[in-house]
Amino acid sequence: MTSSPGGRWLHRVRRDRGLTQRDLGRASGVSVRTIRGLERGEILAPQIATLQQLVLALGLSPQQQTEFLHTWSTSPQVGFEPLLVDPSLTEMQQIDTLTRRALGTYRVISQVWRTLVSSERQLAYTSCHCALTAVADGLDRVFNVQNGDAGTSAAAMEFVPLLGCELLSRRDFPESNVVVFEVGLGRSLAKGETHAYAYGIRSGRSGTPAEDSDGFVWGPPHTARSLVVSVEFEVPPSSLTRVERTPGQAFTFLGEVALDDHHRASLVLEDAGPGAYGFTWTW
Repeated sequence: MTSSPGGRWLHRVRRDRGLTQRDLGRASGVSVRTIRGLERGEILAPQIATLQQLVLALGLSPQQQTEFLHTWSTSPQVGFEPLLVDPSLTEMQQIDTLTRRALGTYRVISQVWRTLVSSERQLAYTSCHCALTAVADGLDRVFNVQNGDAGTSAAAMEFVPLLGCELLSRRDFPESNVVVFEVGLGRSLAKGETHAYAYGIRSGRSGTPAEDSDGFVWGPPHTARSLVVSVEFEVPPSSLTRVERTPGQAFTFLGEVALDDHHRASLVLEDAGPGAYGFTWTW
């Protein structure tokens, strides 16, 4: 069977690093069977989390990460409606399919996320300010996957454009408490062109204050030069803990964090790899 561009890329880089498929499987947590299927072209649309695990295990540079992921991106689609998603897939697999179009088509220079938690113990508002560089001609949209939690309904979240973007469409996944926003950049970018955009998310409420909650963001699918995640509380929680999650793995709890005098905490990272970063708290 003829391998895919992504499969050939993976095979070449793995061999260049002197790794067997078994070596790469141990380092990444991806099964040898999956790695073999990717390299042979038997698997043509792997889950993004699988690709992210391989990116981390291979120790790719930001440029190499983008090139590798771009080989697995799908051909452009216009909005959600023409994009047929197999209804037999799980919701998370459908989300992966929807967001694949933008995979590897841009590099993130910086992302700044700010979240406000209301006195009702619910996520009230989240803003994102992002700067990116297109790595191929024609980049005109990105996708934002927004999670709800025990006290916040993703279906009730409202997208608010602030700078250099517009909402093209949305799709809700109620079982997973997730909404995917298709964010238009307002124009088509040429390769190497940079763009800044910003938006806010007004959070919906489930009506039941949560005893514990979280505020984390999924970082870009490749390394970002800088990533800032901050949270502010109208009423401080009893405890606040920093958490991280690498693709395909469980959350890692990295210790309690102190709030400043304004009930705020921030996480600042350079060269942040794929994954989720943020905080979890209890009242």
